Amino acid sequence: MVSGSASTPPRREDDRCCRTRRAVFREGIPGLTTKEYIETVAQELGRVRGRGLLLSPADAQLALSWHASRVPIAAVIAEVRRAARLRARTSGVRGAAEMLVSLQAIAPAIDRLAARRPAPPPKPEGLRAQLRAAAQAPGLAARGAWESLADAAEQLLAQDGGNGYWTAAVRALKASLRELPRSKGLQAGAALRSRIAPRPRGMDRRRYQRSLQLMLLSASSERLGLPPPAFLF
Repeated sequence: MVSGSASTPPRREDDRCCRTRRAVFREGIPGLTTKEYIETVAQELGRVRGRGLLLSPADAQLALSWHASRVPIAAVIAEVRRAARLRARTSGVRGAAEMLVSLQAIAPAIDRLAARRPAPPPKPEGLRAQLRAAAQAPGLAARGAWESLADAAEQLLAQDGGNGYWTAAVRALKASLRELPRSKGLQAGAALRSRIAPRPRGMDRRRYQRSLQLMLLSASSERLGLPPPAFLF
């Protein structure tokens, strides 16, 4: 049994007036947990069938697999409603078989739509390629500095315990902040100050300075998106 705590996406009078089925498949409600996804599907099935929020084991397995495959919830809802409209048109027609609206019934349609989805672009291979790709983020300040860091990253990480990489990352961050409004730099500084703790006994100054650099990079990345998260591994 699946409870009905999740809210059902707002229903339009006729989905076909607003979008094609392929467009619906590309859209969705990002960030749904597995439980929310299944509850939303169960709630929609219960609405069109006029029954409680109960999924058969086969339907529940399909919903789990669609969530794992990132099938947008909007695509599933659209197919459920389409099947319900088809059932309403054939209901009462002499000789027509009774059609049960279920996820098993719409699975072929979902599979056909999934087959039309464009293949995701291949992920860059190697650290340099990954960082180069991250440095193409729209609006990235001091892009050249981040691209240079991407090119040198593997060599810097292989030397002196990787200290040179983090020093270069801080320089790239400073170059970015110089291109941004002063308020952005103040935000990064405030985020760093909220994390600073006194130097522990037994920690030498060099290690403490390195920890401050890492905290600055982390705080600025969370607050400003600088550096792009990929540069923090």
